[in-house]
Amino acid sequence: RVRGGLLCQLFSGSNKTWERTRVRGEINILLCGDPGVAKSQLLSFVHKIAPRGIYTSGRGSSSVGLTAYVVRDADSGEMVLESGALVLSDKGICCIDEFDKMSDSTKSVLHEVMEQQT
Repeated sequence: RVRGGLLCQLFSGSNKTWERTRVRGEINILLCGDPGVAKSQLLSFVHKIAPRGIYTSGRGSSSVGLTAYVVRDADSGEMVLESGALVLSDKGICCIDEFDKMSDSTKSVLHEVMEQQT
């Protein structure tokens, strides 16, 4: 059943509109289970076969690292905007392992992104 759910996410669906209501075709999946049941291995495999797959760990993730951040360009010295994991995996799959290790502020950023697809 888990593999079937991951396949549904990989191939997703199509957006539908009924009257004035838009329903998105993308789904979000949360894998929960005991330690040692290959959740991380499944996520690793899925991100490798997805056309736009990104794999990150919740332990080292921050809300800034998942969305976008400003850095100084080494060549020009100007400030530039770098894309985070969620931006890089747009229209693809972002696999976040160890979700329970994330801070509450990072989880709140993910809530808006997952719900609104923005």
